[in-house]
Amino acid sequence: MSMDNQRPREDAMEKIESYIIENKLKPNDKLPSERNMCMMWEFNRTTLRSAIKQLISEGKIYNKNGSGTFVSRKKLMKNLQDVEGFYETARKEDRIVLSKIISSELCETTKELGRKMELPLGHKLLQVIRVRFLEEVPVMYETSYLDYERFPEIDKYITETSSLYQILVKVYGLDITGGKEKLSIAYCDEKEAHYLEINEGAPVIYQTGVAVDENGKIFEYFKSITRSEYVCFASELKRL
Repeated sequence: MSMDNQRPREDAMEKIESYIIENKLKPNDKLPSERNMCMMWEFNRTTLRSAIKQLISEGKIYNKNGSGTFVSRKKLMKNLQDVEGFYETARKEDRIVLSKIISSELCETTKELGRKMELPLGHKLLQVIRVRFLEEVPVMYETSYLDYERFPEIDKYITETSSLYQILVKVYGLDITGGKEKLSIAYCDEKEAHYLEINEGAPVIYQTGVAVDENGKIFEYFKSITRSEYVCFASELKRL
């Protein structure tokens, strides 16, 4: 995109950000409709939508299908050195966090899963696929594999308002001490895009890893894709 083509979009972005400040809009307050913003500032619809798209990617506003555009809260920061799950991290920052269970079903370890979880081939697992929400916005598509033979009937405790890690601690007495995870950039497929309400092929944060107990035994393998405009990952560095 040339500089000349960028200028109208940048002007529209400045207008929207100034409107938020001047009207003292708070997180989750609604912006005027696209039609009204175009009339207010004499922008065409293409320019305005480009500005909105860029501000969404920067995490400053968000869109709810069929409802309009709203002011965002600051990004949720997930500390990579923290063993807490997404639910606990969000609640500590007084964020409204919800989950939608896409599927919960028993399966067996494949060769790849067995290697990742250090379990024999054919070991019984529970696969749980969930979409995680912040303030009703879908921000994460997550798949977890749990050792079902170690945590029998755990599927009966998992609900859309429960924390998986709290269940493991309170019901099964698990002591969660750490794990390993990797982050990379990926591009969502059609199914993931549908649940996250973004365009297919949009860039997302791809996270994979395992969680371990006090004996270093793996009890979960997980993989997730996260919308970077709403969640960021950080690691605290210390001089030894």
